[in-house]
Amino acid sequence: MRLSPHVAKVIDYLNSVSHIPSIAEVGSAVGLSPSTVWRILNNLKKMGIEFKAVVDLGRLGLTEVLLVYKARIPLSRVPRMLLRSFIRTLEGATFLKYVTRVHEVETTVNYVVASLGQEPSEIYVLDAVISPKYMLSHLTRSTLDRLYLRELMTVASISQPIEKRPVVSRVDPIDVVLVNKLEENALVKLKEVHGDLKSGVTVCSYQTVLNHFRKHILERGVVVGIRPTIENYVDRVSTAVRKLLVLHGVSNSLLKGVRAITAIPGFTEAHLSTREGMSYTVSTLPVGLVPKVVDFIGILESRDLIREWVLLEVESASTIRYPLPEDLGVMSASELLVKNSG
Repeated sequence: MRLSPHVAKVIDYLNSVSHIPSIAEVGSAVGLSPSTVWRILNNLKKMGIEFKAVVDLGRLGLTEVLLVYKARIPLSRVPRMLLRSFIRTLEGATFLKYVTRVHEVETTVNYVVASLGQEPSEIYVLDAVISPKYMLSHLTRSTLDRLYLRELMTVASISQPIEKRPVVSRVDPIDVVLVNKLEENALVKLKEVHGDLKSGVTVCSYQTVLNHFRKHILERGVVVGIRPTIENYVDRVSTAVRKLLVLHGVSNSLLKGVRAITAIPGFTEAHLSTREGMSYTVSTLPVGLVPKVVDFIGILESRDLIREWVLLEVESASTIRYPLPEDLGVMSASELLVKNSG
């Protein structure tokens, strides 16, 4: 199932930007009319390819904390309040990611540990998000040829410092709803967001939603990229496996290695802990690509971009991602936890 040149151009352009473009902007960039772009996007959706925003919650004064358990913890035992994602692997590991305010990480971790009655083997504060940048033409060939591997090594050789985030004092319910909607569909219409807000507990005008989108989301740089969701597409064109790649190393060197790996089709955004020098990313890979991916990671390790790594197979139907709780905009993490326990 190959993609036409026009379709590939649309996908590649959306994957190259670090903002939310209008349909007219996409059409102008790839030399197509807005109506043609809409038709392509609708056809891609039928094929299982949609577009989601990759967000950096640190730009909203939030952070994500990862708790690693070397045990198969059932989802029914995991406290859901502030839970961001749940990943369990066939090798018997469970990865729990929670969202919280930057100054309330300890409160959230203590709450999870107390609720589970079990200490995690590792805890990481995730303070950087890396958006994948790749061309789907490589995926349709289901190969990592020498030319593409050379391109990946070029990516790994570029010095790219980790960006400093601006300090943001607060996040409100409108910001939370916008982030949740963009993570579902990067090209969502703001009128749809306004309609959902009107049907909920937040009363505001369309102009207020528009101002929040421009000033709180775009100007703060909350959106760091757009990711084509190609998991269903990969499953259609090839026998695929879900993998969790965990990397360790020196932060700046690790950043180069992670950027090269997320340029391989199938890898989603990577989450990096600069303090502890750890990163992880989830992928949906054609089975035939796995050995070449392993070889490529070995090359990165031999060049000291990665110190240690492990590739785990994700347990079927265990990768779950939750939207941010809307109450996070009006309550602190500790207040949310108290409310939940009560």
